[in-house]
Amino acid sequence: MIASRGRDPLVCRVAPPHIVRAAIARAVIGEPESRQTHADSSATLGSLTLLPHQRDAVSRLRAMLRELHVALLADDVGLGKTYVALAIARDYQHVRVIAPAALLPMWRTALSRAQCTHAQLESLQRYSRMPSLVTPKRLGELVIVDEAHHLRTPATRRYRAIAESVSGCDLLLLSATPVHNTPGDLRALLALALGSQAHRLTDGLLVRTVVRRTELTGRPRVSERPPLTVPHDPALLEAILLLPAPLPAHEGAVAGALIRLGLLRAWCSSDAALTHSLRQRLLRGEALRQALTAGRHPTTAELRSWLVGEHEVQLAFPELLAGHTPATGPLLDILAKHLDAVQRLLRHHLQESHGDAERASALKTIMQAHPDVPIVAFSQFSATVRAIARALSDIAGVGAFTGQRAWIASGPISRRDALACFAPVAQGRPPPPPHQRIRLLLSTDLLAEGVNLQDAGVVVHLDLPWTDALRRQRVGRCVRVGSPHQEVVVYRFEPPQGADAMLQLHARLERKALCSERWVGASSNRASQPVGVVRSAQEPADARAVARPRRSAADDATELRALLTNWLHDTERSADAPVGVGPLVCEIAATRSGFIAAVSLHDGASRLVSGRYSYDATGRARLRLSTSPRHLLPLVRITTSSGVAGRSKAHRWPRIHRALQRWIARKLMAANLGDAEPSASSVHRHVRTALSTALTGASPMQRSAARVAYQQTCAMLAQARGVAAEQALLAWVRGRDHVPLRDWLQQWRAWPTLAACLTASASATPLAHTADRASGRVAAVLILQPLTGCAHATCGPSRAPCD
Repeated sequence: MIASRGRDPLVCRVAPPHIVRAAIARAVIGEPESRQTHADSSATLGSLTLLPHQRDAVSRLRAMLRELHVALLADDVGLGKTYVALAIARDYQHVRVIAPAALLPMWRTALSRAQCTHAQLESLQRYSRMPSLVTPKRLGELVIVDEAHHLRTPATRRYRAIAESVSGCDLLLLSATPVHNTPGDLRALLALALGSQAHRLTDGLLVRTVVRRTELTGRPRVSERPPLTVPHDPALLEAILLLPAPLPAHEGAVAGALIRLGLLRAWCSSDAALTHSLRQRLLRGEALRQALTAGRHPTTAELRSWLVGEHEVQLAFPELLAGHTPATGPLLDILAKHLDAVQRLLRHHLQESHGDAERASALKTIMQAHPDVPIVAFSQFSATVRAIARALSDIAGVGAFTGQRAWIASGPISRRDALACFAPVAQGRPPPPPHQRIRLLLSTDLLAEGVNLQDAGVVVHLDLPWTDALRRQRVGRCVRVGSPHQEVVVYRFEPPQGADAMLQLHARLERKALCSERWVGASSNRASQPVGVVRSAQEPADARAVARPRRSAADDATELRALLTNWLHDTERSADAPVGVGPLVCEIAATRSGFIAAVSLHDGASRLVSGRYSYDATGRARLRLSTSPRHLLPLVRITTSSGVAGRSKAHRWPRIHRALQRWIARKLMAANLGDAEPSASSVHRHVRTALSTALTGASPMQRSAARVAYQQTCAMLAQARGVAAEQALLAWVRGRDHVPLRDWLQQWRAWPTLAACLTASASATPLAHTADRASGRVAAVLILQPLTGCAHATCGPSRAPCD
């Protein structure tokens, strides 16, 4: 079809629907996998062969790193994020991997298997010990942060040190659970590279920075069993709630409420955990007594400086630490009442509580129900692990694992050997002899992160964690690719009714799970009957009725890419496209009006653009264009359905062509002006404004003298990315007053974070000439025409004509 209107020739090639759909998919995601050679280096990683979903992640992450220099791989637990990251690392000359110290052996093994010898491993914990750790920036450097959710708190020393270390580098974040409590967790992670731009978690930003899949192929399904109940003493709950408040800290902290909260959480775990907490409370109370006897009222910070042992109290010279001298007599009376109440509570608890024996009996029943399946049981408290291990010491094949040590009934063993005896396949070890096999492994949450335990087919929650993210991490140790089980069974112990009503554990878990689902995406291991859905009738109503959130843009982007991948297969059964010039166009009958187009811009990447019609009060149609997956998905789903028939003409092509050309022109103008998008960093806009104001107020001679310094400043700004760089930029801008222009333009070198960016910007690729960037091309357009109305109408007989 060739038509003309004005000066622009409206040339297009009308083709069948499957030809146009395949052309759109090919422009956006490349050639189908079946047409790639098996020798393609992107499919292999050393001695490993990447799975299809891993190759798809590599392709998407590369595009994100090219565009915004940051990407978050938030794939569900067990999908192989480590090897995806190492496949990305092959594109860079210098690579740093920052991971928790416990996971460094796993990374060394992965680096060896992937033959990735140029990566440097660093412990995440080392950044907590250093107030500032600015490393020299090298060209082509990638920083990979594993278990990135540990950096969700910007106020910590670790966050600030890593923010300075990664400033100006490409940043790849790995975490299956980036959102633990609030959307602020995700903002903090993305701000490491985006700065204030991350404060607006728009759908567009999520699509450009987050990859999230819950691919179940090759992984077992999750089945959650009804909760297990343990008898409890109602009088104990009342005694905890009536516990007198202890002596408050000098800052006025509400210590009483925090202590009751801690005791209730320990009681929900086990009798042993509550006993341990009460004894620790007595020891800290004795520490307070000794300080007051010395005439000092310690602050919270001073209390943390004391070393409290199991049987004695060691004070660090309280007379030197405290800063005031209160009247200690009344305070000693308040403290004595609190310690007496704790002592009575401890005696009552030791005499009346028998819950741990019931927990051990329930675990024996679970072992009998799954005789040949390894079982892993998690708890937040080491005291719970130790108590249950003692209660089951008469059974062969029971092991325990804490942060201090690992042991079995015969005595202590190394933690590496404990894992090898429990999950030999996951650890790459030969099966142990039958008498050394561990069938039940009791562990703290130390094993809930970054450890492969796919040999296990049963997960037991001895207590409910404080976040849904940690609950999913526990189950994710077993729900992994390569598991020998078709199903992973999950058990959990129900907390005491009164304690659950006070702590609102179920409601908290559900709210946090839905928050994560809204911003990052749903999880496949929330189980067939997830926590927060199957509940007891006595549970508060507000915990049962939690509104479902709007679906995450990351989930929308994943579904959209899967549909486009299905479109690619149409090329294998189709004839060649019509010969000629212009984009491929097809008009199909559908239930709604709009279009889908693949558009290539200056950067070589193709965008998927949707067009939807809206109508004003007079009934005139307006065409609205969008690249949001939320708007694209409904149109793509319609065109994917079977029985779609194409038409031999495309009457609406002229108007769509004009709308796309205007959209391309706006995008090219924004590219030529630099980053003019509304989502750009507010700090960078503020700095550019200050820079422009300084140049405007300077004389021509001053501007000429500062020309070289200005060019270097602009080069630094192009690489000054992330929250650490933005903080340094703001500090530099504040020093503008009464300083000559040239001197001010060179002052930013005094900030190590900004000075490190100059090396990275020295040989950065300059912007292409405007003439080279002023181009865009429409590759293919699929037009959806409503089933009713004439061919020239936009949406049925009641609407005005589209042209």
